[in-house]
Amino acid sequence: MSSQTDVFRLFSYRPCGQDLLVRVVRPAAANADQGALDAADAAADAATRRLTARWEREHLRSGCPHRHTPSLVAEMQEAPVGEELYGSGRRRLGVWVARTGYGAPWMVLGTAPTEAQFWEEVRDDPDLLGLGPLAPADLRRVCFLTDGDEAPPSAPAV
Repeated sequence: MSSQTDVFRLFSYRPCGQDLLVRVVRPAAANADQGALDAADAAADAATRRLTARWEREHLRSGCPHRHTPSLVAEMQEAPVGEELYGSGRRRLGVWVARTGYGAPWMVLGTAPTEAQFWEEVRDDPDLLGLGPLAPADLRRVCFLTDGDEAPPSAPAV
């Protein structure tokens, strides 16, 4: 049985360069049932599409007149560094992003006051070390949204 997993996906929007980080839940599924695994992946993908579409509609289009092209910059399915990514979204954060030995889009993400502290926390986590993180890490200013704080359509946008 695969366990429920938080999936973090970082998107960059061109031409304005704004970044959006979403955290969605991939439900648990029976490993022996490919249909259940596919459905769990589809649920995480659908939650990502809802969050990105809402952010594009409510935030990006109103703040920038250009046509935007999103690209997936990073994905992480392990627990990230820093407490801030476990809380609610609908806020701006500074997030460290480090490439891994697995190549794009797989990255190690986290929050920390400095890059040195980010790497210290990464080194203390065997699961993150198993991803083969590569220095240096880049600090990105992101808008952070989660499927846990999806609001009804009448709620104010981020």
